[in-house]
Amino acid sequence: MKIGIMTFHASHNCGSMLQAYALQYTLTKKYGANVELIDFANAGSRNLYSMVDFRFKKDAIRNNINNLRYRKVLMKYHKEYEEFKNRYLVTSEKKYKSVKELVGVEKNYDMLISGGDQVWNVKCPDADEAYYLSFAKGVRKVAYSPSLGGVNINEAGVNLDKYREYLLDYECASVREPNGQKWLKELTGKEYPIVADPVFLLTHKEWLEQFELPTIDEKYIFNYAFFHNRADANMAMKKISEETGMPVYIMDTKSWTLYHLDKYGIKCYSHTGPVAFLTLMQNAELVLTQSFHGTVFAAMFHKTFWSYRSPIVKNKADDRATAILDQLGLLDRYVVIDDLPNMSYLEKIDYSETDAKIKKLQEDAFKYIDSFMY
Repeated sequence: MKIGIMTFHASHNCGSMLQAYALQYTLTKKYGANVELIDFANAGSRNLYSMVDFRFKKDAIRNNINNLRYRKVLMKYHKEYEEFKNRYLVTSEKKYKSVKELVGVEKNYDMLISGGDQVWNVKCPDADEAYYLSFAKGVRKVAYSPSLGGVNINEAGVNLDKYREYLLDYECASVREPNGQKWLKELTGKEYPIVADPVFLLTHKEWLEQFELPTIDEKYIFNYAFFHNRADANMAMKKISEETGMPVYIMDTKSWTLYHLDKYGIKCYSHTGPVAFLTLMQNAELVLTQSFHGTVFAAMFHKTFWSYRSPIVKNKADDRATAILDQLGLLDRYVVIDDLPNMSYLEKIDYSETDAKIKKLQEDAFKYIDSFMY
């Protein structure tokens, strides 16, 4: 069976690339399918992850000025993500830049799969109806654990009849979070099972077997986040670093340079990309994260970790952080980063119950895959 996957595999984002790798690897190695990622990146994706942002907006001009200013740093940053894509991901020979270019591509496959990650978030910068497989006719369609992010499609989607039609054309579809499950039922009237993100399809041991991860002969704290511009958050990390005697490492070279994080004692790791992410995760003494995938890998790798947020919650509909922690039985690890220095932040986690929950998530995920592969 030949399968084409539509996902955010080209994003310069570790979670996006690793979930794409996990689904591709599982369907190939454990189910014997011929699998490739359809090499699609729309204008939003290209502007988001390239050196030049072609949008006619003020923030695009600002991005281009910063990219030019820090081009040497960013060139290495881009190179390491692209190296991972070229070395570890099997992609279609042809590249596609728009949904119109995808018309007819389904003839190359026996099945199309969309997911995981936030491919059904209609408001993310690289959103596209292509991830709802709108272009495909007369082919088996499956959705594997896509997330809607914190965006209710019933309120944010344009032309809901169109999205309803796309969704009802799937042979089977699942979703990653409870809010997404609720919103899709409101839209279509159908039930959508919650299925674990693709990264759960590999065990901790299997993840370590995929890549050669170097050891790091230093005790450190790994901060995996997407926003580094809050002074209070950076001061909290500085205090924890000083109290423990362990440096804080990040891998976002652009933010480290742009926000002068060295003044907080925060260090930038010498590499970036998914392999660097796994390396830092595997060797860390303490993990701090704002990321869904940061939380998942920290739990799978049995790390002492905290999932953190800012004091003000801007989008209460976004249940990505709380949903995964609830599934893992670790809701007590969700904190306001400003409060963390006053807590027992080195407190170890008893992973016995969490491991049982992870095993159940994996079993249910494979049952779901069995349902459309056999």
